[in-house]
Amino acid sequence: MTRRSHLPIFKALPVLACLAAAAAPLRAQEPAPTAEPSPAPSPTPAPPSIDVIGFVDAYYLYNFNKTAPALRSFDVQHNAFSLSLAEVAFQKSVTPDSRGGFRADLDFGKTADLVAAYEPEGSDGKEIYKHIQQAYVSFLATPKLQLDYGKFATIHGAEVIESKDNWNYGRSALFGYAIPFYHTGLRATYTASDKATVVGVITNGWNNSSAIYEGVPCFGLETTLKPNAKVTWVGNVMYGPEHPSGPKRLLFDTVLTITATPKLTLNSNFDYGKEGDVKWWGVAAYAKYQATPTWDLVGRFEYLDDSKGGFMTLGQTGETVTITSDHKLPGDVMLRLEYYLNLAKNPFFNNSDGVLQKSQSTLAVGVVYAFGGKI
Repeated sequence: MTRRSHLPIFKALPVLACLAAAAAPLRAQEPAPTAEPSPAPSPTPAPPSIDVIGFVDAYYLYNFNKTAPALRSFDVQHNAFSLSLAEVAFQKSVTPDSRGGFRADLDFGKTADLVAAYEPEGSDGKEIYKHIQQAYVSFLATPKLQLDYGKFATIHGAEVIESKDNWNYGRSALFGYAIPFYHTGLRATYTASDKATVVGVITNGWNNSSAIYEGVPCFGLETTLKPNAKVTWVGNVMYGPEHPSGPKRLLFDTVLTITATPKLTLNSNFDYGKEGDVKWWGVAAYAKYQATPTWDLVGRFEYLDDSKGGFMTLGQTGETVTITSDHKLPGDVMLRLEYYLNLAKNPFFNNSDGVLQKSQSTLAVGVVYAFGGKI
């Protein structure tokens, strides 16, 4: 019977030692395991940018009646170089990612005094409020609904306080005397589509920063329709108390804008107001012809009926005719040359001798520099 031979364990130890010694350098050359890299820190989100926009507006006006012109909004000084308005506005717009925002417009100049002239506050209040044309907080409640709370420009009219945003330099009589300049309260803007927008306001009233008469606010509603790229229609109404006692005031205002040709745009504005037995109404028609990319010619005609109470201070019927030559100069400078004629059925306009006239005509040169940026 054959016996299997076995290598004694003590005889195998030298062989195992040699194998271990040969493998040791190989293990030493293996790289040490590396730790997982730490994740990079998340970048700090940039703060939302704030838009800064503003302008400086100055003019020279000559009244051929040789006295301060009547029935004008802000171009009220005769034969003098005048600072109309210097404005700087700060705005952070609302977005779906940043739903809070604000706007604040700070105004300085003669126009700021005139805008605040109807403010019911005492003289100290007027001095504060006249420098704050607008100041409101915004909140995007839904993707289609924006809420603004504070002081804001009126929803009425075809023109605005800033001359650079109007077709003419001098404001229409309807803008200055038939409608308010501003309100304080709550404004809700619902954008139903790119063709329809609805705005509702609850305010203290007309040109009123703090007082609510009879404990009842004024209510306003505006609808804007844009059926196509060439037509825009705006209609609005406001109703509420405007005195500590007395009848409520009603105002209806509508504006229609039509792009007739690439160079010709037409605009019309109608206002009707009623407060008890006092009534006023008027219509304005505008035509803007863009002769060149830097030169526009604008004509405006108004008919005013203030014979039922003198709300617009005219106290009768009248007309206005305005012709404006608008030039855009290099360096964001706007130059406007303007002829403005006022007509009344009966003598209304003073001359330098204090004699009332049926007409008043002026020539004006307005210069505006506008700027903008972000901070």
